[in-house]
Amino acid sequence: MGPVIRDLENSITQLDLEKATAICRELAPSTAPEELFTAIGNALNIVGEKYEQGEYFLSELIMAGEVVNEVLKQIKSAQRVNIMGTVVLATVKGDIHDIGKNIVAMLLRSSGFEVIDLGCDVPSEKIAASVKENKASIVGLSALLTTTIAEFGKVVNSLENDGVRRNVRTLVGGAAVNEKSLEYGVDAWARTAVDGLKICKRIAGRLNES
Repeated sequence: MGPVIRDLENSITQLDLEKATAICRELAPSTAPEELFTAIGNALNIVGEKYEQGEYFLSELIMAGEVVNEVLKQIKSAQRVNIMGTVVLATVKGDIHDIGKNIVAMLLRSSGFEVIDLGCDVPSEKIAASVKENKASIVGLSALLTTTIAEFGKVVNSLENDGVRRNVRTLVGGAAVNEKSLEYGVDAWARTAVDGLKICKRIAGRLNES
């Protein structure tokens, strides 16, 4: 990794929006997107570690997301990037909380995923229809309220009814989610947004190998 790429990584980690966008504006036209995504991913891993260690808080995670979104705009305007896979994200029906989902969306986009964010309070039928329409390989579901986690099972049923369950992996996360959530037929659960990104990368890797 060259010194300028490392500067990009450091500027994201330090939440320096102006410096990060300036560096990326310089690099994007002539640098392989994989190299840029590696730097962004490394920076976000560090931000995630700082969050887990209590050095960074939710406000810093949100700021990191804003920095990365601006960096991604520079990359997108300068070159065409390869997409790792398409992910449909939604907060399930009956739940209107979206901060965690939004952070996951930011992390996924920064790592080269195409993200279809359906928002909050989304019925299972709409999620399944979006998976089918966009040929998504991953569905990410968020639930903060314990009263809404049963919606995971409804989403799985809707995916089966639409004939796309075999083609998609389901990942769930949120404050109400734990290992017991797997009882609803989903494939994986994530404790944090950073864990969710790691799981999606593993899924995409396996799909690309098959």
